[in-house]
Amino acid sequence: MAISRKRAPVVDDPQLSRIISKVYDDINEIINSVNQGDTSVQKATSEGKSGDVRIVKDSSGSYYIEARTDEGWIQSDGTSASGFKFRERE
Repeated sequence: MAISRKRAPVVDDPQLSRIISKVYDDINEIINSVNQGDTSVQKATSEGKSGDVRIVKDSSGSYYIEARTDEGWIQSDGTSASGFKFRERE
């Protein structure tokens, strides 16, 4: 089930309204970062920003955890010492 975007409540104080809007913008950025839809659809390697995490299902039915780094997406991998490998370099 998708998490819907949140709307900031309306308040009369302009300074408080600005602060609340910023908090809601940050919450919605997190929602967008983790709410990417179907895990079985291949995602573009250029999508996302550093720090994003997603679950991906490959064509064989296996699931992987992927994390976005400044160098590209890394994928969970039980054979490497770090537990992750680069999915493919951009």
